[in-house]
Amino acid sequence: MELKDYRDAIDEIDKEMTALFERRMNVVKAVGDYKREHDIKILDKSREEKVLDTVCGYLHNTDYTDALRKFYQYLMDISKMIQE
Repeated sequence: MELKDYRDAIDEIDKEMTALFERRMNVVKAVGDYKREHDIKILDKSREEKVLDTVCGYLHNTDYTDALRKFYQYLMDISKMIQE
């Protein structure tokens, strides 16, 4: 493969990831609305840990475990901002 082919593949993945991000944020916003309506705190540390453990279990290449944990922690930080 040529560099352009790799970049094209990354561009396609980014397009898919952006659609998934938007979909996730729409659900996150609905969760925030639910939590406000039911007087539930935004932060649920045990849920965050469960999510981190679960998504790391999906990895085929465990070399990426630390990076994935950081990615999802940041994603959940963004999610909390959206919920507030």
